[in-house]
Amino acid sequence: MVRARPVVWCNTSMKLLTSVFHGNLRVPPAGGWFTLAVVAFVVGLEVAGRYATSDLHDGLAAFALIGAVLLVSVRHRREPIPWVVRIVAIGRRLVASAAWLRYDHGIDLRGVPPLPRRTPPIVFGVIAMLFVWAGVAAGLWVAFPTGWRFVGFYSSYTLYLAFMLVLWGTLLAVTFVGVFVPIAVLDKWLRKWLGDTDRRGAELGGVVFYAVLVSGIAWIVPPAAVLVLCLVVAVVAWFAYIPKGNDGAALLWRSATDKPVYAVPLRRALAVIVGLTALLAFDVLLTACGGRLFDAPRSNDTMPLTSLIGTVTAWLLPGLLCVLVAKLYSARSGDPARRTPPTLHVSGTDAAAVRRAAQTARRWGWSVRTAPAPRETGQVGIEVVDAACSEATEFNPHWPLKVSLADLEISSVKERLDRRDEIKVRRQLFRGLQKLFKRASAFKGPAGGGFWLAPHWWFVEGVGREDADSAGEDAPPLVGPAYHRILPVRARQHAHAVLRATHVDMIFIEDGVTFRNLERALRVLTELYDVHGGKRKAEEMHFRGIPKVKAMIHEYEPGNPFRSDLYPEPKFDDLSRVRVLHIFRDRGASEELIDQPFDFSSTPAPAPTSAMW
Repeated sequence: MVRARPVVWCNTSMKLLTSVFHGNLRVPPAGGWFTLAVVAFVVGLEVAGRYATSDLHDGLAAFALIGAVLLVSVRHRREPIPWVVRIVAIGRRLVASAAWLRYDHGIDLRGVPPLPRRTPPIVFGVIAMLFVWAGVAAGLWVAFPTGWRFVGFYSSYTLYLAFMLVLWGTLLAVTFVGVFVPIAVLDKWLRKWLGDTDRRGAELGGVVFYAVLVSGIAWIVPPAAVLVLCLVVAVVAWFAYIPKGNDGAALLWRSATDKPVYAVPLRRALAVIVGLTALLAFDVLLTACGGRLFDAPRSNDTMPLTSLIGTVTAWLLPGLLCVLVAKLYSARSGDPARRTPPTLHVSGTDAAAVRRAAQTARRWGWSVRTAPAPRETGQVGIEVVDAACSEATEFNPHWPLKVSLADLEISSVKERLDRRDEIKVRRQLFRGLQKLFKRASAFKGPAGGGFWLAPHWWFVEGVGREDADSAGEDAPPLVGPAYHRILPVRARQHAHAVLRATHVDMIFIEDGVTFRNLERALRVLTELYDVHGGKRKAEEMHFRGIPKVKAMIHEYEPGNPFRSDLYPEPKFDDLSRVRVLHIFRDRGASEELIDQPFDFSSTPAPAPTSAMW
């Protein structure tokens, strides 16, 4: 009995302590322990950050932070965590409060009547923020030459890691793009040289060679030259932005529904995008590798990982810039709005007469190609002969046209050659459109639809599906090859001349319309262009009489969407201004909704005949 007293006393003491705890302390709920663990992790991360000496340690801590965020998101999906819900709500309120930064936008292919030109004010605000960012980054590197990671030491290490994750992610994304884009260009060249043969070995060799080359340059050469290149690109973009030329296309924007609509020429919009991208690249590279802009890596650097990634990324930018310049040059040289002179192929037995004929054609503004060089497709051919053998005035001559030197001085002969060139270019245009149409007509949406045709705009790459979003993977946004692969440059220029003269900005073709019917509608435009000299715009009445086709012209503009109960309504931005030629399948009178007659007694009956009696 004596030995049992301590046990009784211990049991009594435990009961008292338990009652005290239950009375004075609240046991955390099931999710409370998880929250305490997250708080302990953040506190431990803050303490560990004070002992980290380089961004290599920061990288390990960043991986731990990513794992913690993923764990919190998984736990939140299984059982909502109150503080996560509050953080998400605060984020949504911040996004909603920034709604004034959003703009309604569209595209203007009309230009008539002209809208006031103005660049969104947010662009200049972003430029100011980029300059402030550059100044802060330069100041940090001046204050901390070996690395500005001391900011995380004297502030929140967790927020510092979040910023570093964004910085590293941006650098890695640019690195991926910087490797992928040149290799994609290499693959395009290899496809031309090798055809459909296996190109994987050549591509792998190109990737390894390019990666080793860039890495070697980044290890030896400081990235100061690349930052200077970014500034040069930004300055060039600013000079491209300044001129106030009248472009054929513009971007429309407005800050709210009740606000006025402004236009930004497409050339200016491209200059703004390139300039902002160059300034952003300058800031990111300056933030990442500002400590070794002019020097090789030092042993006492506290941010060697960030500097290495930033330097490699910097030396990938020249390759991207070369691809961008080549793309802009190709777009400029292939712009259908430009006019390339026709080419005259001159042949003949008298070399002196051929030279004189070539000189006459050059005075016309034509390009000249003389024999023995072969005549290429699309070139108008003439053969210089004696006056007795000339066929310049024949009704149905054989081509190449036999002309004399005296015939070339007659204006009617030049007009005949001009018309011959126009016919050749038009044939090339229709043959190319037929190839594109066969490829595009193979893709059809589940609920009908159609595709857009606009070969006369340089920024439209190819035939696009109108219902690509709803048709799934079977109907990509662009179907068939690009315009520049099928249509010659002068064929697209002729399409630009015809469509702009007839005031047709885009053509919508409904599924089920055959190419023959499409060609008949396009022939109406070309005939209208020929008869009126490009001074008469197309109207719906000009397309009457085309069998199995219903042509409708609608001018899209703010507040004037296309509405039809019988024909499909193509999707289009509400803010855009475009004059569209719709080519639908003719529903005919049998498909029109009509009311039934009220009085059936007046319905005519067949008259009786003698055979019935």
